[in-house]
Amino acid sequence: MDALKCLVVVYVAGLVFCPSLTAQQPARRATSVPDLFNQEAAASDAAGIHKYSEDLIRLIVPPEAGRADVEPLADRLVQAEQLARTGKGKLVPEAEVVRAFNELMAKIGAPPSLRTDEASMRRFREHATSIKAFPALFSADRNRTNCNPGEAVFLLYLLISDDGVLRERDLDSAQILTQGNLHQNGGGRGLAVAHMEVLGSGASNVLSSYVSGHNRNTTIALFSNVAGILGF
Repeated sequence: MDALKCLVVVYVAGLVFCPSLTAQQPARRATSVPDLFNQEAAASDAAGIHKYSEDLIRLIVPPEAGRADVEPLADRLVQAEQLARTGKGKLVPEAEVVRAFNELMAKIGAPPSLRTDEASMRRFREHATSIKAFPALFSADRNRTNCNPGEAVFLLYLLISDDGVLRERDLDSAQILTQGNLHQNGGGRGLAVAHMEVLGSGASNVLSSYVSGHNRNTTIALFSNVAGILGF
């Protein structure tokens, strides 16, 4: 099943507003993970950027790793994201996102079929620009072949959740869902996402098994290496 279309189920529970978004705009129901993270990426306040960064790290670090492994990485991503947005920090080349995924798969013993390449990454980000999908999250229109640090982590998540394949049609589907939701709800106040359930892919299952079978120091080293490749 496709990552953006079928692998993610978003549950809405109650009239709860996302703290990172209320200062920026009225909260509304997110229809997909890209939609949710596009809303979070639009936050410019310190608390909003921190929540965005922590949620991103939680996408790529399996639950088996624990909160203590998430927070240091989130803090590093916060700093990198803030600096990049002000023009004082480094952007992440698409090639480095590809390298981070391929090295991660190699380290956890995933089969060679679970790899990606720069050409597919380029097509995917250019397509996001061409259809004006999730502009706060995807930045090819302004950064060209470079990514914001948070965007790089989200792209890594997409690669993990769909076995190294980035499909433009999945982006189309997520965009259509979002546009339909805006039409039905008028873009006004609505429900915020309270819970997400992500169905495992081959790559994510191998990653979870690796983390479950190794000690905490090995897990920290694994994700620290990924963060280092992505520049934070």
